[in-house]
Amino acid sequence: MNRHRLLTIYRQTRRWVVATGAMMVLLSSVLATAQVPPPPLSRTPQPLPDPSEYTRTESPDGMTTFLSTPTGKFPESDPFIDPTNLLPTIYENVKAADGNPIPNTLPSTPANPYNLHPDPVVEPINPTSPTDDLGAIIKSWRRDMIGHDDDDDDDDDDDRDRGRHGRDHHNDQYQYDPSKFDVSALQRAIDILEGNPVPDRVYSGIPVLHYNGPNKVKKVQPIKDGDGNVIGGNVEVHQVWFDTHIESATAFLDPSEVADVEWTITYVVDTLDRGHDDFSPMQMYFDDPNIFGKAVPLVLMDKTFFPMEEGTRTIYEIKMAPGRFYNLTYTWGWRVHPPRVAVMENANKMAMGNTLPGIEIDIFGEDPRASQAAKEAAIGMIGDLAPAKRMWMGFRRLQRTGFNPLVMRDVERAFFQWGQRTKLPDGVHPDPDADVTLFFANNTIYGQMKGYDNHHAQAEISKWKTRGTTVKIKLINGDYFPHGYVAVDFGGLRGWENTFQNTIPVQGAGPWFTFGRAYWQINNGPNGPVVVPAAESRDRPYQSQAWRSKIRNHAGEHKYKKYKKYWEDELDPEGKEMHKLFRHATRPAHNSGDVLGEHNVELTLNYEPSRRLRIYQFDPFHHEQAIWSMH
Repeated sequence: MNRHRLLTIYRQTRRWVVATGAMMVLLSSVLATAQVPPPPLSRTPQPLPDPSEYTRTESPDGMTTFLSTPTGKFPESDPFIDPTNLLPTIYENVKAADGNPIPNTLPSTPANPYNLHPDPVVEPINPTSPTDDLGAIIKSWRRDMIGHDDDDDDDDDDDRDRGRHGRDHHNDQYQYDPSKFDVSALQRAIDILEGNPVPDRVYSGIPVLHYNGPNKVKKVQPIKDGDGNVIGGNVEVHQVWFDTHIESATAFLDPSEVADVEWTITYVVDTLDRGHDDFSPMQMYFDDPNIFGKAVPLVLMDKTFFPMEEGTRTIYEIKMAPGRFYNLTYTWGWRVHPPRVAVMENANKMAMGNTLPGIEIDIFGEDPRASQAAKEAAIGMIGDLAPAKRMWMGFRRLQRTGFNPLVMRDVERAFFQWGQRTKLPDGVHPDPDADVTLFFANNTIYGQMKGYDNHHAQAEISKWKTRGTTVKIKLINGDYFPHGYVAVDFGGLRGWENTFQNTIPVQGAGPWFTFGRAYWQINNGPNGPVVVPAAESRDRPYQSQAWRSKIRNHAGEHKYKKYKKYWEDELDPEGKEMHKLFRHATRPAHNSGDVLGEHNVELTLNYEPSRRLRIYQFDPFHHEQAIWSMH
């Protein structure tokens, strides 16, 4: 669909929406909230719970953390029948603790459904994705089998299933012709994985391997008037959407120079093959730090809900609240979630006594792309069980050895598993006692829920409907550095709004996943994240110790002391969590020499969920792709 056609439909829809605002509000109760009656007008967001209302204990062996949330203040109910935590929609900006409205916190109104951005610019692009190019290389191996004719250029669902379930394509029935093996194609595959330049591809430069966090920091550039006063600012963010992936060139934003003024993010979003979705960045804001002197959770909201067609570049200019309110922006693909997701964090946020980019630097180096040696050292910190890392190692080995059916088979399996983050990859088995098993690998989270066999469906923790439900989470770390675990509530405890916006006429999913605002809160409470120890590699033990050694060398000894003081004074006065940072891995991987880090969490939720998202789970140390949420 060309740019003119897209914008014509968009403008027609916008006029239709405004003309039928009253009907839309009526439809919202039918489509978006399943005929749920509106909440009382007197209902207001609940205040922040007292820190003492959270409990956190450890099992005697230190392998399980028990978390319990405060009790909800709304009347107890089944939110899928009568959601008492649903707040009335108020078409006003959200107010800070001092009662002053926060600019640009009203994303949609009946009169102006896209309230935070002008009409986007839409233009055609080459839709070829990393999946297409990597898959073409792997598919060529199939084509060159003797006695096997693979002329099917479709989506290869059968091939995906065979790869996923591990059927051996290198048996006596089919044999490769080694003379047809194209060694020259392997470097292109490595370039895609490493994020090296790839000619004629819009994704060029954005790695599939998530090792370059230190290179993904951007500062909001201030806009000044003639007297030098800051009056605004802007930052550009490039994303590519394809299959189950959102990959971004930016993981951290520094809004420090626009702390007191409104500013904008210019998103350049390339929608590649199988990337069709609704662009809906969810913004999480803090309350005013000028009032509290620290970061305090306030509100989150969908900034827009605009459908994107494959083979298009869509450019949005999204209005933002003053920079001092900025927490993070969570961009998710509603049609494939999990795992389609990417996050940009505030670059000035602290964890373990360091900034978030500083933690990335400690692990991956100051500039992981400064040289091939720096790049390989950074990639070496990623666990060998990560599907993207397995592809990278396999392609490099094939460069050295040439034709090798066993390596080719593992690359193929890794390729299919890379695109399937709702099922655990090779080497990791789900915990049968856990509701969900989460596996950290490639700075990403793979997850598998008990009882869910359709891994293309939305992950749903359906057992949680009313307060008092306990969810068991198994955490397994395959990377050679520690990860963390935090669970966030999207409005169940403090309340949520559902602002209807119909995007069906432009092929969107508006009535099912509408604009909304919610008052968020961290379920871990005041004691910080749960730490999952680093994996250990028996084949390359130096990788297992690299993170430890980096913070104990001459430059790092000071950082170690900072980390230790931060954990002891602010998060962990008894020293239990700091100990976990350096705890040895305990879980042997299957068919691998690695020993994986592991920990258990039992989370008791003493309130009803919001209907938009039950539990948002992520790694606060490495947030960008390390997310796995349950609806």
